[in-house]
Amino acid sequence: MLRHLGYVGANYTIEANTSRTCRVANASPDRLRSLIAANLAEQERIFAFNAANGISLYRLSSQTIPFASHPCNELAWWNEFEESFKRLKNISDANGFRLSMHPGQYTVLNSPDAKVVAASIAELEASARLLDLVHGDASGKIVLHVGGAYGDRKQALKRFEVATAGLSEAVRRRLVIENDDSVFSAAEVLSLSDATGFPVVFDWFHHTILPSPSFSDEELIRRCFASWRRVDGLPKTHISSQSPGGRVGHHADYIDAADACEFLATIESAGKFDFDMMVEAKKKDLALLRLRGELASGSSKTEVAN
Repeated sequence: MLRHLGYVGANYTIEANTSRTCRVANASPDRLRSLIAANLAEQERIFAFNAANGISLYRLSSQTIPFASHPCNELAWWNEFEESFKRLKNISDANGFRLSMHPGQYTVLNSPDAKVVAASIAELEASARLLDLVHGDASGKIVLHVGGAYGDRKQALKRFEVATAGLSEAVRRRLVIENDDSVFSAAEVLSLSDATGFPVVFDWFHHTILPSPSFSDEELIRRCFASWRRVDGLPKTHISSQSPGGRVGHHADYIDAADACEFLATIESAGKFDFDMMVEAKKKDLALLRLRGELASGSSKTEVAN
């Protein structure tokens, strides 16, 4: 059963934005303090909205703490804003929130450039620190793509494996890996999961663009879900729709209910599973609320426990 639908970052209903940032050249301690305070205040508003609307699955913006892993941010932000983090964690705990993060395109563990890898590890450490402050157990995840192929897919996968072997336990307990729409398919990410032990987030939209022809959709789903241990929480999935007229892989404002129903039906045919689903759409909470209403009104036979 689909247990929870979630969304990412900003909230359109209450016009809340947690991604205020600045240029590196302007990142003075006072400027960063101001931005962090504003972002965390907005995060409290979003948490309150989510609690009031029964939304327990949510992804924090990677810009909640501007330049969290960059040398320009010398603040001990985890100490300076301790009270804000405590309030956020209290709301999260009281409402059973499951939180996550998804570092951006420059977090590439399998890069051949050692400096890129070092910066990527620093970003993962900062993400883990933030999640530790607001989400206690290991079900709060950091979602990461494998990276580039760099002309040699096997070596690229091996570099990811080697890089993750040296990660701190704080990161390792939270890291999950996701198939993408242009480089590494779900089957390839599953092979990396077998080698590293990291669970796989199955992204249906990416899979429709970059499929794994050697496996049925149902078998891929079963294998992805099996990669999650009890301590990791429910298996997570992603749902998106193609933006009309946009480049292939560009997310639409809302989820096409037909896309969601197709994915849910495929999961149902794969077996009886409890799982969570993150809505990745430009309209964020509005897209979630519309999809939740469509599923509840009978667009899908799949029950939604949210």
